Order: sequence, then structure tokens, then C-alpha cells
Amino acid sequence: MAKIYLKKNEDRRLLAGHQWVFSNEIKKIEDFVTNGEVSELFTENGRFLGKGFYNKNSLIAYRHITDKDEIIDKKFILKKINNANSLRKLYRESGNVYRIVNSESDFLPGLIIDKFGDRYSIQIFSLGMESYLEDIVNILKEYFKAKLIVEKNDNDLRKLEGLEKREGIIFSEMPSNEFIFTEEIDGIKFKFDLINGQKTGFYLDQRRSRKIVGKYIHDRHCVLDLFCNEGGFAITCVFEGANEITAVDSSEHSIKMAKENAALNSAERINFICSDVFEYLNGLFQSDKKYDVIILDPPSFTKSRKNLVSALKGYEELNTKCMRLLKTNSLLFTFSCSHHISEKTFEDVIVKSSLSSKRKIRILESINCSFDHPVIPQMNETKYLKGYLLNVK
Repeated sequence: MAKIYLKKNEDRRLLAGHQWVFSNEIKKIEDFVTNGEVSELFTENGRFLGKGFYNKNSLIAYRHITDKDEIIDKKFILKKINNANSLRKLYRESGNVYRIVNSESDFLPGLIIDKFGDRYSIQIFSLGMESYLEDIVNILKEYFKAKLIVEKNDNDLRKLEGLEKREGIIFSEMPSNEFIFTEEIDGIKFKFDLINGQKTGFYLDQRRSRKIVGKYIHDRHCVLDLFCNEGGFAITCVFEGANEITAVDSSEHSIKMAKENAALNSAERINFICSDVFEYLNGLFQSDKKYDVIILDPPSFTKSRKNLVSALKGYEELNTKCMRLLKTNSLLFTFSCSHHISEKTFEDVIVKSSLSSKRKIRILESINCSFDHPVIPQMNETKYLKGYLLNVK
């Protein structure tokens, strides 16, 4: 087992609650054998800090697992998954579809598990956690009654860890094509495609946001849902009685699934459009169309800090255009899902957009992830989703 010694004072962030050690914070390594192995972590003067995964080829060289000197095996992984699942069950409306494990936030670094009834979707972003994939699959089969397990590992983050991108069915007791199915979340039926869907098959992090949006929708409202994905916000607006709803996304697959979800819920009033959102907004300025409510939930525009400036310009452009397209005294639900953009930075973007659009704004509510996406406050990387409900004058 490798022994990692930190440079002087580089233990402070870890002791405060952060879960990563970067390569430039390490003083020396002893007894290294295998990349990705469980390793012991020490301060410069030899005080034991815990155990975690060490990857000599990654900028995130060490990912913390435990403060204790304990064995990291299937039993340990099971305990952590059970603890994470118990936390979700504290929420009385958790239902049968939710994220069981949210990576570092549940002290299982680089592991995401989403539950869709008796079907499960896995993502792994760390080399160390990859070596426990067989144990994780067996835990889901033996203790969580999994009938289908898929891996959704087609993500560039794996490249940074030296892992290949990979997707497919790991385990199945289902008839063929049963990775497409229907489940209900908070009264809305959704059709899930665990192979071709986004991320782990569905965006679960906006569950709370959909409820908040629904509280503000009225029967007179004309709604524009941008980057609508598979229709969650738009269908919520139908249920709350919105008069007219347009939902836009550039993904043909997302629009196809959104239409099917709308049909499942008899939500006929939604006009789904497959288009680049920036181009669609530009086209709207050729008419006098205005909206009572706009929902703006774009994908992350940056996966690293080096693209932060261009990402901020993209967010500012979108928010500016949306504010210009809103009626007087209307509502804008706007989101950012990049952990590189802090709440303060995102608020600055919103203020700049209000100045550019010559509109006055007030924040009515701030929104974070749903109950199944816990956040470690000392680790900004776990607080990626930020949303604001704005009153636009």
C-alpha cells in the first residue's frame, strides 16, 4: 500500500472537509505499487490522515475515502451505499427513482448510482473506484434487487483518469430492450432510456426545481422552456394550467423522448421544437412574441477553468436575450450547472444581463440540487447546480 506524504500545511483543506489532494500538494510517495490503488495519507511529519485512491497520472492525485485505518473492500462499499440510501429515504417523497450515490458527496469518490425502480445506472470517474465495479454490481444485485444494471461511462472525465469511455448493459434479468421503461416521479410519468438518455439516463437533479417552477405557473401564462431536454419543466407547466408552452432543444433524441413523455401525461398543449437555442432566440426577435415565463436550463458551458470566460459570455448572452423576450413583470427561471461558476459569479452574470437588456430584476428564490444530490459545503465541486427565480420588470 502506497504511503503519501503531503507538503507542509497542505493538509488544511482536507481537514476542513474537502475530499481531494492535487499532485502539486504531495511531497513524497513511498511503497507505490499500482496506479489507482488504495493508499495511506500522511501529513509532512507523519500524522495519519486516512485512506483514499491515488492516481499518479491525474491532477486530482488523491481522492479521500475514509479518515480511519480500515479495509476498503466490498463490505466497506456496501456500508457506504447503505448509508447514502438511508439518507435519501429521510425524504418522505423520495419515491422509487432517485440518485443513491452522488460521488464525493457520499464519500464514494468518482461513483454515481441512479435508481430507476429495479433498474440502476452507474457512472465511474476515478481509476480507483473502477477496480470496485464488480463489487458494486454484486451489491446492487444482492442487496438492492437489481434486475438491470447499465454503465454510462461515455464521459471525457474518464480520460483524465486514464480510463476508457464505455457504455452498455452490465447485468440484466430483463427481456430485450427493457432499458426503455416508464416510471412516475412526483405525479409525472417519464419514459427512461438508460442506454441512449443523457448522463445516467435522466436528469434527476432538477426534481426540486420542477416543483418550485410549478408553484408560480398560472393558467394565463405563455411559457418558453429552453434546453427542455426530455420535457420535465414543460409537462409541469401543463399540469399547472399554463395557456401556451413552447419547448426547445437541439437534441433530436431529447425532443423525441419529450414528446413521448408529454403523450404519457396527456400534455398536448406543448409545442416541441428541435433547434439550436441561440438560433431560435435570434429568430424570435424578428417577431413581437413575448413571454410570461421563460425557463433557461442550459448544459454546462465549461468543464474546466480555462474555458470560463467564454462560458460566462454564453450565459450572459442567453440571459440577456431571455430578459428582452419577457413581458413586463414576468418570470425567468435561470440555471447554471457548472461547478466552475460560483453563485456569486452567476449572480454577476445575471446583473450584467439585466443591464444589457435594460430590465430591472429581483431574486424571488434561489434553487440548488434535489434531495438526492447532497452538497459538501467545504467542497464547491459538489455544488454545481445553481438556479434563480427572477422577477423581471
